[in-house]
Amino acid sequence: MKQFFNSPLSKIQLVFGAVSLFLISVINVNAQTWDYKDSGTDFILLDLSIPPGQDQVAYAAGSQYTVDSEGIIIKTIDGGETWETILPLSGSVHSFTRIEFVTPLKGFVVGWGNTFMKTEDGGETWDDVEAGTNMYFYSSLNFYNEDVGFASGLNLSNGLDSYVTNDGGMTWTIGASTANMAEFAAAFADETTLFSVGKDQVISKSEDGGDNWSIINTGIQGFYNFEVFFKDVDNGIVSTEDGTLLTTHDSGVTWDTFSTGYHNFYGLNYIGDQLYAAGTDEDVFYSSDNGITWNLVHDGPPTATFYAIEFFSNGDALICGSQGTMLKASELILDNSDHIISELKTIYNPLSKELSVNTEITISGYLIYSLDGKLINEDKAASNSTLTIDVSYLSNGNYILVINSDYETKSVKFLKY
Repeated sequence: MKQFFNSPLSKIQLVFGAVSLFLISVINVNAQTWDYKDSGTDFILLDLSIPPGQDQVAYAAGSQYTVDSEGIIIKTIDGGETWETILPLSGSVHSFTRIEFVTPLKGFVVGWGNTFMKTEDGGETWDDVEAGTNMYFYSSLNFYNEDVGFASGLNLSNGLDSYVTNDGGMTWTIGASTANMAEFAAAFADETTLFSVGKDQVISKSEDGGDNWSIINTGIQGFYNFEVFFKDVDNGIVSTEDGTLLTTHDSGVTWDTFSTGYHNFYGLNYIGDQLYAAGTDEDVFYSSDNGITWNLVHDGPPTATFYAIEFFSNGDALICGSQGTMLKASELILDNSDHIISELKTIYNPLSKELSVNTEITISGYLIYSLDGKLINEDKAASNSTLTIDVSYLSNGNYILVINSDYETKSVKFLKY
């Protein structure tokens, strides 16, 4: 039995006050390799970002205290083994709430006050972004790809504001309406569909890139939905204040629930049919079946809170949290089988734009994912140990191929060019 000790306050408590305390019995489940790394700071690391396709470079940002105070941005270039502070190099800066890198060098960060900055040299220099004015703080920052982005926050004059970019962050335009937008966290489901969550356990949806919103679900008044993550337009996950995880497979029309009774989950990520939820007590929960069942896979000491989880392209994960906590987990993506396909060969033919697959097992189907975990194609296959896949429709770049059999799953990265 673990108790929610007096760890630093949650993201919600930065502005909206205290939450209730709960107790729950938990079951330990064997996990992969989990190692705590020295982040070089004891600040609250509220968010982290791994640029698409990276297995070495990552960034994290946060705050000294739970409200506007001093901020910090740290960076790793060796897969999270070591970290260095890249901002500030001297003096102090406002607290940060969200960070997002769209390439290894190009990124954005938001925080308290009018803090909204951009870098194009990996964090060596930062320039102010012209978006909101008279802001209290920014609560969300998301990019669907290198061009399309969304940000929102609380304006001291007008209430809730949102901002949209379609040119890689060069310009930001204010959203048409935030009347039905939940105020705390947002996520892209596809290029034009976003979901947001917030107070009264509201879940809102936009189908026009964040300009207009409709409320699709509500819960307990005065309680919060903390975080949201969607892998595609149908499948997503939301975390709530009362230890509940909500999953949908029909774009938010219906929701399934799983509850621990007391955890506050802030770090959510969804790769294939695998979901991870990280939060209070440094605990990580895992579902291998799209949210139907869950297990506790990392039972941490109850001294800190996890706030974000992101994946490298090689399958390793980083999880950041309060007190500068940084956890690295090895080989978690897309391979949860106890069986191993002894040999998986792939050959790409740039002339025919076909990917040939040869294994020692009978293939029952395959899936293709982008490196940020979005499902691009899913198909059944003839019962055979060889497979030829037409990938001419894909844009040039790196992808993850998942091969299924009746008993095994294997993933491999391939380059289409």
